[in-house]
Amino acid sequence: MNLLVIGLVMYIVHSDCVSRFQDVDLGLETMPAAGIVARTVVNAGFHRQLVTEVTIPSDSEAGEQISCPVMLRETLPSGVFVDLYQLASQVHMGGPKVLSSEDIDVEKPEYLSPAHTVYVYSDLNVTADHTYYTKIDLPIHVRYHRPSVDREVQFVTSSLKYPSIFHRCKDFNNRKKQFPLIQYPCNYENNSLCQWTELIYEKQRESIDISIPVGNQEDMLLVSMVTLVVTVAGCYLLVHTTLSGDKNTDKKKNR
Repeated sequence: MNLLVIGLVMYIVHSDCVSRFQDVDLGLETMPAAGIVARTVVNAGFHRQLVTEVTIPSDSEAGEQISCPVMLRETLPSGVFVDLYQLASQVHMGGPKVLSSEDIDVEKPEYLSPAHTVYVYSDLNVTADHTYYTKIDLPIHVRYHRPSVDREVQFVTSSLKYPSIFHRCKDFNNRKKQFPLIQYPCNYENNSLCQWTELIYEKQRESIDISIPVGNQEDMLLVSMVTLVVTVAGCYLLVHTTLSGDKNTDKKKNR
């Protein structure tokens, strides 16, 4: 009997905890958006720009902070990558500040590459109409995809999901519509951890689809033959030019 009573009490307590947890989740999902995010992909081919604009209304008319840090956690699909060396070389010219927890192989094709996550850092600046705003131009590159077996298929689609966005703005610290604080690196140099607050924002759509050209397996023999001919012709031309230059040098010496 005692065991039955204890079991009943434990079930009631467990049910109450689960109910409260579900209520909290429901509250977070139905919170009104605190910001607006717009993004697009510009340029064509294998080298493009992922442009993200973040706008957040300020609680105070004056805007207590002139600027505050913001971070985008981007998860890129296997068909798209960022070149960390390129990004590092562009920081001193005003390029995006990006941190990755893993190395990114820029040579692998899409079917041998995993998706990867990067952290993009910027600053939200106060505008004339008392809103926080930033625009981030992230250079992205498209990987080579497996050739298609269908002559009709000339393009494949890769989807770029919207990022998770975190900020450290004092103006928003008292907003109940924010998620709890989360620890992430303070900056792209990854030398310390800071408390970040996730931003709930409005999305134009769930993701952006980009079209990527693919080859066709039926062209493999033709491409291989042309590549072989060009390679052999280039080697012959290089050797012939080198030997001809040596002969001319010898003739000048003999004179």
